[in-house]
Amino acid sequence: MTTILGAAVSGMVHNQVVLDTVGDNLANVQSAAFKRTRIVAEGRPDRALTPENSRLGVAESTLDPIFDVGSAEMTGDELHFMVNDDSFFRVRDFDGEVVYTRLGKLSADYLGSITAFRGRQLEPPMETQEGMTAFAIDANGVLSGRTQDGTVETLGQITLVRFTNPSGLESLGDGLYRESVNSGASFEGVPGDGSFSTLTPGALESSNVDMAREFTEMIIAQRAYQASVRAFSVGDSMLATATDLTR
Repeated sequence: MTTILGAAVSGMVHNQVVLDTVGDNLANVQSAAFKRTRIVAEGRPDRALTPENSRLGVAESTLDPIFDVGSAEMTGDELHFMVNDDSFFRVRDFDGEVVYTRLGKLSADYLGSITAFRGRQLEPPMETQEGMTAFAIDANGVLSGRTQDGTVETLGQITLVRFTNPSGLESLGDGLYRESVNSGASFEGVPGDGSFSTLTPGALESSNVDMAREFTEMIIAQRAYQASVRAFSVGDSMLATATDLTR
């Protein structure tokens, strides 16, 4: 009977995590380049017991980001770009760490640098010339600007990085990811080189959240949570009956 209670509680905890995750996915349905999170769980066996007595509920859930490519949202900004495959580009976070993102929302700051979203530096950094205007990035990731005399000059090259298992990347929030042991080996290239797709300039990637799928998972998790609560209630009643019999 205590096993019943433990299994029911693990089901309640798991389905609460599912509901929390679905809520986060739905809250970010309009966030550019947001990647939905999938809950993965399995039964929790106790191998010290016989199979008939080893039903201990749901094992600890894992949260896997799903890197399906979202649709293109045209912005008309020549410093915006969309990554069209499952790769990332590098930026330097505010603490100096090199991390990875798919949000190609670049801008030119007042210090003369081309920066990623919220002022993060690209890696490697890209500097502009004084008086330069008309910054743009092309489908091959080449960033350029127009000098005061009208000459178009190249400022740098966006490089892409692909991981063997992108779902193993550590999510840092704000569309940033950190390499981990689970992400596997990585390799680098440039857009359109045959190993990586070209970019879509003047666009941002939309969220890959499917609202219909999320609401379906929400309903299933709600019903499963209710069933776990009911199982806990039954187990509690059985335990109370057994306790009364010993008095």
